[in-house]
Amino acid sequence: MVKIKHLRHPFQTANAAKALLSTRFNMWRFAAHGERRFRGDARYNLQNVTDGFKSRLDDSRDDGEILERICEAYIRAERREQSVPETYKATEQWQQVRQRSLRPVVHALLTRDIDGLRRMYRNFFRDPCSSGLLGAPNGMSKAYFSGAIRDVYRRFYLSHVLYRIDYWATQTDRGFALSDLTGPLVGNPFGVLIDGTFVRVGAEYAHYCAYRVGRLLDAEVATVAEIGGGFGGMAYYLLRDRPKVTYLNFDNLESIALASYYLLRAFPSLDFLLYGERELATESIARADVVLMPVFELANMPAGSVDATFSSHGMSGISPEAVIEYLNNIVRMTCDSFLYIGNRQTTQSISDLVSRESDPFRLAETRSSGWHSHKISGAGVGGAAGLAASVMFEQCYKRSIAVQNA
Repeated sequence: MVKIKHLRHPFQTANAAKALLSTRFNMWRFAAHGERRFRGDARYNLQNVTDGFKSRLDDSRDDGEILERICEAYIRAERREQSVPETYKATEQWQQVRQRSLRPVVHALLTRDIDGLRRMYRNFFRDPCSSGLLGAPNGMSKAYFSGAIRDVYRRFYLSHVLYRIDYWATQTDRGFALSDLTGPLVGNPFGVLIDGTFVRVGAEYAHYCAYRVGRLLDAEVATVAEIGGGFGGMAYYLLRDRPKVTYLNFDNLESIALASYYLLRAFPSLDFLLYGERELATESIARADVVLMPVFELANMPAGSVDATFSSHGMSGISPEAVIEYLNNIVRMTCDSFLYIGNRQTTQSISDLVSRESDPFRLAETRSSGWHSHKISGAGVGGAAGLAASVMFEQCYKRSIAVQNA
């Protein structure tokens, strides 16, 4: 029997080619813009990109026990996810990522293929197992991970990173040194090497988020929950710089599995609680340093169990019903503050829901966020329409004093 390959419609092929051409043109334009902008800046050295993309694969530690533990938690959560309410199930977009890029890692988790999982996780910054969370700039894995990187791509990435580092410095009141962005080499990260400091991709934003969350806490001993924590980038800096904080993360199954690997490797001395190991209750949370759970476990969080809840885009792309469900859980479990970073539509929706008279939270602060602007993201060199489309907001909600004292 002859198999007939599926052929793309000519219009699909033309559209894909047009999109690729547009992406490459924007990269070239931004690379040229960055070269002009950072001319004379000692940091603008293309070798910094070459050095930053060198492999840092670490095969020295035996992580078999960690991987077995992650597989067990994933299998339990996968079985449970099949019967949870629709508001907690993976979005259609994430289901597509599962079916395409994540199929090998899902298979390894479900079959306890420890060797296969180890190969993927030890290289997750450069492996499809982190699709939806990480990847080469503009998805160009071949351009960045297959030998010498062309100058146009090095100029693009270096300009992108320098803009973001400068923005990070201003947003944190220049209170940190570049070395504060240093992180673990778990997962073979890529980035840039500036003045001897390796800055992995996304480090500046993750550190900024940890900085913002830390400023919400009134005491050294506190409990923080994150919704949609990805592979654990923000969590690393928060746990490193606030060692008395208990951290909880709620996310989709594959992201929680990856975050478990990253944080367990980064903090081997901390006490972790994964799904199914103990019941999610006040006592078990108090015993743990880090709690990593599938998002449907939000429904089981004890009332008033966390001081602050944080989410960066963790409620974007979910249904309106799911936004309401998530927000109800946040209101119930959070004693003091809720910080959300997201697009205009989601932040407005959350603001409308919180503003209801029955809600015990009030909007204490709102600001526009430049992290996803054209210049900071590296998507182009600006333009009113592009900037308007990329505007994000940071909103901080506080529980009212009257409710706290009730």
